[in-house]
Amino acid sequence: MSMTVTAADARAQFSRIADQVARTGSTVTVFKNSRPWVEIHPVGSSKDVLSDSTRQALREAAALKEAGARFSSFRDMMSALEADSVEN
Repeated sequence: MSMTVTAADARAQFSRIADQVARTGSTVTVFKNSRPWVEIHPVGSSKDVLSDSTRQALREAAALKEAGARFSSFRDMMSALEADSVEN
């Protein structure tokens, strides 16, 4: 099972998070500006600890974040998405 935290939470609670990672063997993904930034995982664990579905979800979240940055409002973004779905 993996966990996510913000960069601010990771900084403020690093000792607790590191203890949990070492104890459980889980991985913690740290998000900065709503994007995956770094992972905290136990020493010696496989580098590829995230499942394919988790990696896909992270890619989709990053894509949505980038798409949202191109529009001045949520309504503009939804209108563009609806227009795109009609064209396809």
